[in-house]
Amino acid sequence: MTLNSSSSFNMSTGTASQPCGSSARLDLSNGDSLYAKLVVGADGSKSHVRECAGIETAGWKYSQSAIICTVEHAEMNRMAWQRFLPNGPIALLPIGDNFSNIVWTMDPKESLERQSASESDFVKMVNSALDQGYGPRPEPQVFGGPNLFSSLRPADAPSSADESFEVPPKIIKLASARMLFPLSLMHAKRYASKRVVLIGDAAHTVHPLAGQGVNMGFADAIALSKAIAEGVAVGSDIGEVSVLQRYESERKPANIAMMAVLDGFQKAYSVDFMPVNLLRAAAFQAAHYISPLKQNIISFASGEHKPLPLLFT
Repeated sequence: MTLNSSSSFNMSTGTASQPCGSSARLDLSNGDSLYAKLVVGADGSKSHVRECAGIETAGWKYSQSAIICTVEHAEMNRMAWQRFLPNGPIALLPIGDNFSNIVWTMDPKESLERQSASESDFVKMVNSALDQGYGPRPEPQVFGGPNLFSSLRPADAPSSADESFEVPPKIIKLASARMLFPLSLMHAKRYASKRVVLIGDAAHTVHPLAGQGVNMGFADAIALSKAIAEGVAVGSDIGEVSVLQRYESERKPANIAMMAVLDGFQKAYSVDFMPVNLLRAAAFQAAHYISPLKQNIISFASGEHKPLPLLFT
């Protein structure tokens, strides 16, 4: 990908970018220019780098929005929590000390109402959603006893299913403003071209229900660093397409696979129909009790991308 000499993009700091022979040139608002062999577009889902480079995208919007904010607890939160609610999941993600981030998915009208609610009311809503606000706490065992998959668990394996439900730590106040984002799936048709490459949300955006967007971005950064290091080792120009396409060929298939899985989850949880609900519950029970399946899912979600034979055989 090249940046046309007649095109430019203005970032929030007032910069612009143009190609300049063997380097990309960044023209700053103060009149100075910077030169680099490679411009990395890591500027989010509304990437100016991507727009300036003329890279097309494909995807669609979800009929959901997410409220994102930082909250404070009375005690340290050491665990990530997620609860699937009728209008979308709510996640509580620890970030250190007594603070966590909230990612709460819901329909757009509801999100506007909750964003404009008073702080005290919103804190009550979040605490309710994370605990008993949408029904009683889960029972230790589905259907009150051993289930279809419990016999598949090794005898010496610990069972979290036999433990009582642990309540997330209470939120006492907000620690940031509430930001509202419409949710969508987006994928760049190209990641790389001469002197420009896209990573993270500039290359792909996904539904936040499984928290995989950041993992995909980290994996992009690792793969790009590897491709650049290999290019430097053999004396290649790191801005050349042949070097950057090594990164694209590694990450694009992996990202497409993860995007398909997450989109499938989103669609599955958008249906409130008893047979589908029972099937979802059975799938989670299977993932919990069948150790090889559980480990494969964990390794795939963590970016190791091991095969998932039990899912496809």
